[in-house]
Amino acid sequence: MGDQRRVPDYTVVELAADETHPLRLVVLRADTPSRTVTFAEDDWPGTVHLGVRDSVGIVAISTWIPRPHLDEAAVQLRGMATAPHIQGHGVGAILLEAGCARASRLTSLVWARARDAALTFYLRHGFTIEGDGFIDEQTQKPHHVIVRRLASLG
Repeated sequence: MGDQRRVPDYTVVELAADETHPLRLVVLRADTPSRTVTFAEDDWPGTVHLGVRDSVGIVAISTWIPRPHLDEAAVQLRGMATAPHIQGHGVGAILLEAGCARASRLTSLVWARARDAALTFYLRHGFTIEGDGFIDEQTQKPHHVIVRRLASLG
């Protein structure tokens, strides 16, 4: 008989802000001076928190905030995180593409302040780097602004 490994079922779901906090802490605040897991924008009108759920629980999270970029209507991606045990297995890509598809109903631009350690992931998914790098004040990690033009509205 051939290999019969089970492929996990992943579902993209909308979350409450506090459901993002455990992964924000484990992934985004590891090795940083900050332990803060809330964002001022968490409860802004139009902000959406998306996650990927498997049979055990939430394994990836992201926050999508209607926020202009350089005076252009846009959606800002914040707090993208995938559980360490499944990083590199395509779960982040599922979440990113679902969020971009949703954002495309509002705007043609998504932007983020991405950690340099994650730039390869974002570049693989159609983002480009904009401007010089910087050290994020809260995390003390190197970042770049990234942008992605979305295919269409609607």
